[in-house]
Amino acid sequence: MRAIPFVTCLLSIFLAISANGASGLNILLTNDDGYDSEGIQAVLVALTDAGHKVVIVAPTTQQSATGMKVTLGGLSIFEHEPEVWSVSGSPADSVMIGLSNVFGERKPDLVVSGANFGQNLGSNVMLSGTVGAAAMSVLMGVPAIALSVGLDLSESNAKPTPYASTIATFPEAAQLLVTVLQQYLNDPTIIPNGELLNINYPVGGPLQPSILATMISNMGGFVINHVGSNAANNAISAKVSQGKENDGVEHSDVAAFSGGNITISFLKPDWNSSKESLIKLDGLAQAIYRAREQATR
Repeated sequence: MRAIPFVTCLLSIFLAISANGASGLNILLTNDDGYDSEGIQAVLVALTDAGHKVVIVAPTTQQSATGMKVTLGGLSIFEHEPEVWSVSGSPADSVMIGLSNVFGERKPDLVVSGANFGQNLGSNVMLSGTVGAAAMSVLMGVPAIALSVGLDLSESNAKPTPYASTIATFPEAAQLLVTVLQQYLNDPTIIPNGELLNINYPVGGPLQPSILATMISNMGGFVINHVGSNAANNAISAKVSQGKENDGVEHSDVAAFSGGNITISFLKPDWNSSKESLIKLDGLAQAIYRAREQATR
């Protein structure tokens, strides 16, 4: 009498596990803080718990602010355990090696970069290794998401753990990513072809902050000022501060994030200008041609 419900229960569990596995994504997970950092580990746990298959291919060491730097030389790659690889190069190097050598012809469904120590907003996205890795993925034809968690700069020298609030927020941000991936599974077109999704999660606010769709500010989430000059060794010091809360850009990501909101933005790694600018460029080319013609007469 008990066998039927027991078998039925086992069958239900098996079907649930099978359905979960079938619905998961194959993900290349990278970052710019190093393959074993707290942020990437929090994302790994959340993604695998949600049924996604994850392979880490990330820098061996911290590589912040490297943008899309590519190493023009040899690189070493080491497998620390199954599906966890480190690369002796930049985040962009890691994505290139991950897609070309680790995955090969069986490309992943998605590249996730992060979670990063520190927000990547406004003009700082041009410098970010986290965003640079996602941009490299897009250029190689694989959709990508960059995930960053804010820093409270007052915690930089905190004991025993600097940036404790960022570390505490990584699991929350990772769960938000899981929700985003469920939406992506339902409709992959939510991320436009050739663009990446940039997510920034604040610290020190409510448990579930508001989510705002934003445009990229012309200011950065962080500002680097070079101050002080030591006449003895001609040294200049760098000082990092928060970006301005309002720079006049409508729906600015910097302003929204400064207000304690999660920001989501689409970024397109495309340096082309507008068609109107191309017309001006053609006029410049013709003017140069006429000037050269006159100079040879």
